[in-house]
This record gives sequence, C-alpha cells and structure tokens, in this order.
Amino acid sequence: MKLLEPQIEHFWECFRADAGVVEKKDSEPAPKHSLINAHMMLAGFAIENLCKGYLAGRLSWEEKEDVKSGGKLPQTWRTHEILELVLSTGLEVTDIEKDLLKRIGDAIWRGRYPGPTSHKEIEPFAQWGCDVPRIRTVLQKLRAHVGAKDS
Repeated sequence: MKLLEPQIEHFWECFRADAGVVEKKDSEPAPKHSLINAHMMLAGFAIENLCKGYLAGRLSWEEKEDVKSGGKLPQTWRTHEILELVLSTGLEVTDIEKDLLKRIGDAIWRGRYPGPTSHKEIEPFAQWGCDVPRIRTVLQKLRAHVGAKDS
C-alpha cells in the first residue's frame, strides 16, 4: 500500500494542475493509471484484518467453542462491510471517516467481483481527492484502538 502512495499523490497533483487549481510543480508527466482503487482495496484488506483480529480476541467462550468444534464463525465476521466491522470494534468515527470507509468498502467489492447482481446497485464510484492522508489517519486510529503495532 505504501509503495502506491507517492504515485497516487502525484496523480492528484497532476489532476489539480490540469484543472487549474494549482500550478504544476514539475515537468514529470501525469501517470497513465491512478492505482487509486488498488490502494483503497489494499487499505480495506488491512482494515478488515485489523478488525477481525481484534474481534477474534473478544470472542465469548461459546463462540470459541463453535469455531473449534464446527468451524462456525460468529455472525459479525460474515461480512466484508468495512464500516460495519470498524463500528463493531467500538471505534468512534466521524462522518468524513464513515464516507471514506464506505468508499473503501466499495473498492474492495469492485476488486472482488466483476459487476453487481442487479442493475439497481450500479452507481458511480466517487473520488473526492487524494485519500492517502485520510487513510493513513484512519489506519493509525484503528491500530491504536485495537492495540496493533504500526506496520
């Protein structure tokens, strides 16, 4: 994920320069591919693993027995909804972070499946700007909340 961050930041700098928002800093050409969705998908996998690892340490005795005896996972684990998983850890998130987590969840879904099961689920995939700093902040906040080391 960290390897993609400079390229994504450069993409957004070029985008903002082309839109006339800022003056172009260097003569390096704009990247042909943004890699934004790949970065968001990897961030989502990291968030999902942090949440499920934290939740594994908080299983009740009955839930642990269900996992050991029959491989039955708790209901809270049967989702890839990033926002739901983060909220299930008890972490408080702002509205801006909720929007980011929903978009990260969309990126994970788009990376796993070729298309929705219904035309009603087709919607644009909004990109508001460079999410790299916001993703870093959410990951640091989540790591601190669940007691995970920085990677």
